[in-house]
Amino acid sequence: MVQQSLQDLIIKALASENLQLPALPTIAMQLQHALRDRNTKVADLEKMIVGDQALASQVLRVANSSFYRGLQRINTIQKAIIRLGVRKVAMLAMAVSQRSLYLTGNPQIGLYMERLWQHAFAAAQSSQWLANHCGCRTQADDAFMAGLLHNIGQLVILRVIDELSANKQLGGGPLPENLLNELLNSNMHNAMGYVLMKRWNLPDEYCIVARDHHREPYDSDNILLTIVRLADQACEKLGIGLRSDSSIALAATPEAQALGLGEIVLTEVEILLEDSVTMAG
Repeated sequence: MVQQSLQDLIIKALASENLQLPALPTIAMQLQHALRDRNTKVADLEKMIVGDQALASQVLRVANSSFYRGLQRINTIQKAIIRLGVRKVAMLAMAVSQRSLYLTGNPQIGLYMERLWQHAFAAAQSSQWLANHCGCRTQADDAFMAGLLHNIGQLVILRVIDELSANKQLGGGPLPENLLNELLNSNMHNAMGYVLMKRWNLPDEYCIVARDHHREPYDSDNILLTIVRLADQACEKLGIGLRSDSSIALAATPEAQALGLGEIVLTEVEILLEDSVTMAG
């Protein structure tokens, strides 16, 4: 009954015209449009990133992480572009620009948001990597974005709970952990993610991944969906995010078999995921 009443409050809040849903950061929208515009020049993307010093410093921190670090430390966005490539740097900038969406003054909600952010960043990195290693290089950038955003509905739930708590609508004290976990892992977050991404005017392929990444049976002909589902399970195996199940055998999953990925490649992606937690910051 407690879960149902909180769920009803969340649904009611979502229907309210006063609810402020998360907004996609302006720089993320600008980068997304620029990457889809064939006339965009490297200098244009560099200017966008350098124009936001906080964002530029975060991108440089990621570029100098153990996963990307070369022989010399990168100290400018231009050098990052030379080493990693313009699209990779732009994707990293788009990802880290969304870090602010996962911040709150509520300590309990903040812990959940931190884990959710780590999962989002890890899923983005691993989805892009999987796309590059299963013969789908042309979809690697889309895989990155779909992986980054696939659980955005969970963020919506947390933001609504945070607002309800701030308005004293949930009583005093922290919420029971089991209640929060049940709500966040319910099918509600799939629909919420779909609605939010539609509101952000994001491409349909990303919205479908958000809606269907837990659906059974799933559309195995949708390569982007298959990639993100596999990345999601890899995160779960390593306990990155809100769910943990170390018994998952990635190579035995229908997704890995559909993509033609074996033990060696999947072991490599696990190593990438372990590094991504540090990169997420």
